[in-house]
Amino acid sequence: MVLYGAGIRGFTDEVTATVGGVVVPVPAALAHADLVGLDQANLGPIPPELIGAGEVEIILVVDGVAANAVTVRFL
Repeated sequence: MVLYGAGIRGFTDEVTATVGGVVVPVPAALAHADLVGLDQANLGPIPPELIGAGEVEIILVVDGVAANAVTVRFL
């Protein structure tokens, strides 16, 4: 899963994510390769226990500051 936003690149401590309360690895958090000013955070793998979970919140935390929550639906 890829999340796009601003203020992700240049983090100094760490980037973490939870999906539906489950900690998910963030193997990359960097500037988007083609779009100036856009950052991306790559999440995954998504744990299989989220299959069929319905609507869940994704919380991305960069250097201790939480971004706005995003809601997704797993079928």
